Amino acid sequence: RCLHFPAMSRMRTLSRCSGRLAARIAAGAAASALVNARRSTLAESPSVSVPGVDERLPPPAKLDDPEYNAAVLERWREHVRQAREAWQRKDMLAAEAQLKQALEAAGHFGGSSAPMATSLLNMAQFYRRANRQADAEPLLLRAADVLDQTAGPYNKVTVIALVDLAKTQLELGKAASAADGFEDALERMHQAISSSEDGHTALVPMRPAVLLLAARAQQKMGQEGEAEARLRLAVGLLSEQWGPESPRLIVPYDALGKLYRSQLGREAEASDMEERVGSLRRIQADFSSGGGAALRQKLSAGGAVLYGAGKCAETRRQLIEAQGLEGSFKYVDCAANAQVGEFCKSQGVDTHPTWVIHGRRLNGFLPREGLAQACDHLLDHE
Repeated sequence: RCLHFPAMSRMRTLSRCSGRLAARIAAGAAASALVNARRSTLAESPSVSVPGVDERLPPPAKLDDPEYNAAVLERWREHVRQAREAWQRKDMLAAEAQLKQALEAAGHFGGSSAPMATSLLNMAQFYRRANRQADAEPLLLRAADVLDQTAGPYNKVTVIALVDLAKTQLELGKAASAADGFEDALERMHQAISSSEDGHTALVPMRPAVLLLAARAQQKMGQEGEAEARLRLAVGLLSEQWGPESPRLIVPYDALGKLYRSQLGREAEASDMEERVGSLRRIQADFSSGGGAALRQKLSAGGAVLYGAGKCAETRRQLIEAQGLEGSFKYVDCAANAQVGEFCKSQGVDTHPTWVIHGRRLNGFLPREGLAQACDHLLDHE
């Protein structure tokens, strides 16, 4: 797998978005207490120790020299670029060396700077993918602390750092710490989603995966009731996002089935979950082995057109869902320019995404199963 260093792209909008997001959020008393407790835990974490990096980094210097700062920033970016290239050619030693040099360069801007937070995340990501979780944990602790203070507690990058930290702790066998971390991340997601359209767009797709991880941590602690509640919530969110017949429900249904099978008197519920998993796997296998060809034919026969907007999160989700169906429908980006926007309006499109199949408009996201059913229904009623 390639190391993409997603922290780099996330940090570009950090300073622009985090202040606005934090200003809009008014967390409840319970949420504030939870976040403050987590901040105390992070603040008490030991200083970061990266093998091979001099811990006695000099204090920031020449911060009032724009040209020098620009040169250091460019050097930092070059180290990150070379680390990415080394990872792609599977030269782990070179990748690690470049990431360490990037971390040293980031020290020029201070321990709470955006380059430092990005370097900490990149280094931690490298260690996680190299199965060096013990090295990744302190980096993530420090990164989460920096982001909590600078980007804000509800920023997407902050939440992702907390989730990665909890995943690392779970992999290290620290189930209690991991459970606390996942709970913290889920509470922040809830507050951001409740208070901000930006938070809704960025964090809603993440919640089911974090719920599944939280359930795993709780099961390891013997908290089966709490784990079941998390799994059922994940099922509800995935069903709402992707439809009740989506293969994305296989994982939570399978986990519920195993949980029920381990408990006395719940054999019938376990069997029900196992039957659902089997049904969804058949749907998945059918599409992989040729069922997709049938849907492509239906879309093509219906003259399918998908109207969307490039910056719309639901449009992006629809395009991801439609991967593999290219060529069977036409895509119109209504946000491409004013002329295309006017065309979309002339077609009666005011919602993104919107499908037009057999001349009928269907507003909103549709999973593959929903697309197939819509094609059949509209064909029958032509």
